[in-house]
Amino acid sequence: MNVLVVVVDALRTDRVGAYGGRPVTPTIDELAASGTRFERAYSTINATDPALTSLQTGRLPRTHGVVNHGSHVTDAEKRAIEGTPTLPVALEERGYDTGAFGRPLGRWHRRGFDRYPELSSAHWRLKSLEKSASSLLYGIHPAIGDTISRTYNALTGRTGSDDEDGVVKQFTDFLDDAEEFYSLVHLMDTHTPYDVDDDLVERYLEEYDYENRPLSEVASEFPTGSITANSLTPGGVVNQDNERWEDHDVGVGTALARAQYDAAATEADRTIDGLLEALETRELLEETLVVVLADHGESLGEHDIYFEHHGLYESTARIPLIVRPPGESAEQSDELVSITDVAPTVLDILDGHDNREESAFDTDGQSLRPLLEDEAGWESRDSLLLEEANTQRFRGVRTDRWKYLEAVDGDPTCRYCERPHGASEQLYDLEGDPEETDDLVDERPQKAAELRDELAASLSAHEARSETSDGSDGKGVEYDDEEEVLDRLESLGYR
Repeated sequence: MNVLVVVVDALRTDRVGAYGGRPVTPTIDELAASGTRFERAYSTINATDPALTSLQTGRLPRTHGVVNHGSHVTDAEKRAIEGTPTLPVALEERGYDTGAFGRPLGRWHRRGFDRYPELSSAHWRLKSLEKSASSLLYGIHPAIGDTISRTYNALTGRTGSDDEDGVVKQFTDFLDDAEEFYSLVHLMDTHTPYDVDDDLVERYLEEYDYENRPLSEVASEFPTGSITANSLTPGGVVNQDNERWEDHDVGVGTALARAQYDAAATEADRTIDGLLEALETRELLEETLVVVLADHGESLGEHDIYFEHHGLYESTARIPLIVRPPGESAEQSDELVSITDVAPTVLDILDGHDNREESAFDTDGQSLRPLLEDEAGWESRDSLLLEEANTQRFRGVRTDRWKYLEAVDGDPTCRYCERPHGASEQLYDLEGDPEETDDLVDERPQKAAELRDELAASLSAHEARSETSDGSDGKGVEYDDEEEVLDRLESLGYR
């Protein structure tokens, strides 16, 4: 039995056809038709470092130790995660070949992988400088900014490390050397800045009706100099070939950005098709557990959040999750499930297949196997705990019908936008208001109080339980690749 887990960074459920979204992901849709689609799947948090750590540990951020992202991760968090068991380490110890491909997060994420993608610090520093220069020069004259960007791309080629040919070839080479394997593929297509095929973007602009506003106009609604205002200038979110889009009367606006997002979802889907084809060609597909999911979603304007993953709203917290085990499985599940359920599911299915002794793996999640096999054994959840720390500090609970959100320190101001996206306490009826447009915290004080208590109980039930085992005697943990990782995160717009 082999395992392939594909994470499409910032992929929304409404851009997956199997969820009733735009038909831009045919491969994922086909995979869903032969596997199980989880309708109410959620990430634990809306930033990649802690979310991917939840995926690999089966734990909530507060129990595996990492809540922050990128340069904001503290020494205490690094020490905590170094003492937390992970899925790739557990499988490596069992003798599995382990390989990660696509976006390299490095640092503790590298642990347990025999193969891991490398970063070039010089490349990402140069990319960050190019992005800043082209954005600045665009403000002087659009043609100058366009020229800088096009020249850089022509000289360096495609900037992403997760392009279809690169990832598929690396995965194929890995398969040729592997026996039993666990592989994690992390695709960045649907994460800004969008680097996509312009012809595909043009096709989607013709196929779909996108509401359009100039990005410069949207940027003016945020404080000058804020991270969000800067990201909405040309060169921040979308590519800069403005002349091509003038024929569509969209310019550098929200319509172009949304069409690029849709095109990016298709490009990620094409890469997944290449990965599955590599398995099928080697007659490995029917022996491989395939999981496709997102680490978090993305906001495309909801709650005045543009092309970012701020907030714990449905567009960001809810994720696509499709599991295709070898053999038959249930068509779909409406249970509340979490990204923390993936690791225990992998171990459960592998143990059931090869009759090995189950290793101790202390998780907050539970195996999805009963739901896949439509059998007894699944314990339905009353609620899921959600957290946010990168742009603002919120916590919340999602129950069968309701969502309650609370600012940890009472301040709802977003660090990137320099303004709130909502009140410090929010309540939504997801049954009657799935888009979360009507905050009921004042109208339903009793329900808000009930869920406030539910949140407190959930926080109390999930105490940190990792051990510091890095040998640093309380000092900071040092990673050889941290500088390169942070350079890349800066080139992606993280501050």
